[in-house]
Amino acid sequence: MMPKKRKKTIIIATIISVILMMILAFVLLYINTDMFKSNQTLFTKYVGQNIENIDEIYKQIGDNSQEELLQQKKYTTQMQVKVNYVENIGTSSESTQNSINQLKFKINGQTDPSSQYNYQNIEFLKQDEKVSQIEYIQKEDTYGIKFSDVLEQYLLVENKNLKELFKKLGYTDEEIANLPDKIEWNKKEIKECFQFTEQEKQNIKNRYLKIINNNIQKNNFSRQSNQNIQIGGQNVKANSYTLTITKEQLNHIYLKVLEEMKQDEILLAKIDNIQAILEKYQLRRKEDDPIRKQFETKIEETITQINKNNIGNDETKIIVYENNQTTISTIIQTPEYEIHVDILPNQEQKYLQIAYQEGEKQKTTLTYAKSEQGATITLHNTENGKSKTYCILVDEQQQGDHYTKNTVAKYEDEKNRVEIVSDKQINIVNNLEKIEGINNENAINLNQAEEAQINEVVEKTITGVFGKIGEIMTNVINMEDIGKVLKVTGIIKEEQPLESMGVTQTERNRFNSQFEILQGEDLDYTNALKVIEAIQQNLIAMEVVSNTELKLKLDQYNKNEELVTTLNSFLEQDKMRKYSVKVEYDETTKLVNYVVLTISEKR
Repeated sequence: MMPKKRKKTIIIATIISVILMMILAFVLLYINTDMFKSNQTLFTKYVGQNIENIDEIYKQIGDNSQEELLQQKKYTTQMQVKVNYVENIGTSSESTQNSINQLKFKINGQTDPSSQYNYQNIEFLKQDEKVSQIEYIQKEDTYGIKFSDVLEQYLLVENKNLKELFKKLGYTDEEIANLPDKIEWNKKEIKECFQFTEQEKQNIKNRYLKIINNNIQKNNFSRQSNQNIQIGGQNVKANSYTLTITKEQLNHIYLKVLEEMKQDEILLAKIDNIQAILEKYQLRRKEDDPIRKQFETKIEETITQINKNNIGNDETKIIVYENNQTTISTIIQTPEYEIHVDILPNQEQKYLQIAYQEGEKQKTTLTYAKSEQGATITLHNTENGKSKTYCILVDEQQQGDHYTKNTVAKYEDEKNRVEIVSDKQINIVNNLEKIEGINNENAINLNQAEEAQINEVVEKTITGVFGKIGEIMTNVINMEDIGKVLKVTGIIKEEQPLESMGVTQTERNRFNSQFEILQGEDLDYTNALKVIEAIQQNLIAMEVVSNTELKLKLDQYNKNEELVTTLNSFLEQDKMRKYSVKVEYDETTKLVNYVVLTISEKR
């Protein structure tokens, strides 16, 4: 028979073991399940998961594994780009008959990253007939472009002494003040500048969720189980956790968050890093207010605005849904607007949708979806009953050393659809069969050329390119069709004239200066002929204002050679006449559009 003392010891040990097992089971259940946790704790947990889930989607969107692989291989590319424009969709007048649909680009290239070599041949075609050709080449830090219709040589630029080169091209010190002598891009450095480490993300999440927990009562939280919701076309069972607060309570939390942001060294250090990167690559002037100061000023302005309107008992609800302990939807409901964030981060079909709605009149939805068929990003906007959709579809496939990347960028509304379709084939090879080289016979190095030669070549190229553009605009493509597409897709405003697009101040100065220098009084016959010679590449029409005044109309891209002969004949009639010359400007583009030739009374 077991001694009494020993028996008692065994019973106590057994009881302690059972208690320890129960405690361990409780701890495991608490850690790995949602049992025994308060509504407030679970709300905080699943709201915080949004950061992790969205970050996971962001990593998928930014996946560049194919690009990284190609940085180590020789490869060739064949690419075709085409625009499809459809008007009056779904009506009896639906039409695809426009000049745009007859055009396409073909781009064939060969690349060897190990030797920093890249060659691209770009052809512009109309119904498979070549209209124009541009060739691009890079060899180490030298870059070249050849407009094959204009010049048989590459124009080369070395990535060094760039300020000196641009001075030779006629740019002022002010215009090149922010231009570096050498352009250097460190993609990894730029990418990392905008990224947070896992520890930083965890610290940020804990910091701001703590504010919510410390400033809201437990009775503001509620829970509902086994609810049916729909995400990405799928029916999902979920539990919901809801925070209900008044406008005044919400604004109180906003103020606490904003005050915390003013002293959040993780955020402020990230802002300083961005500032440093922008200044390093001269994308921002050092004399501008620091971004940190602008950030702090904006916070102060927001705090002031909230304090002015911090009264009201209107309720705001924040509802977070979870399925299998993973956040799948978060909804913010206020009297003025509603925001939905739906996400399926761990499914075979990745899905993220962010929707913003103001009443019944306006709703904007941004959706990302990825499956075996490819990835899609869609922006859909509905306002006052009218809807617009912008969409990008990307499908990448790999079979051995062969890659395909098909991309469709699409705009669609009730009446119109515009698609830009790109099909790209990439083949990894052991050797590039034909390598286009650079030598003294097929290239002009602008860094090494004299200023006179540079300006002569550049002027010849500009004149030739503009002439080719004018030819294309006259004979190949209808500018009205281009204008329609740009206005339909919102790239330019309805009332904005197409001619005013794409003219920088530098280009405007360059174009205008060649005519402004012609202005003068009492020009004799010889100098008047020089005026006609100087404008002949841009002269398109003549208006006879009176017996003594002619208005000569100019255009960037076109010319009328017969008119030059007519004007020369007119000047020949009386070689003793004197002339005055002045220019007039287009009110919209600010480009010189007339040279006015007036017969002077002096002889």
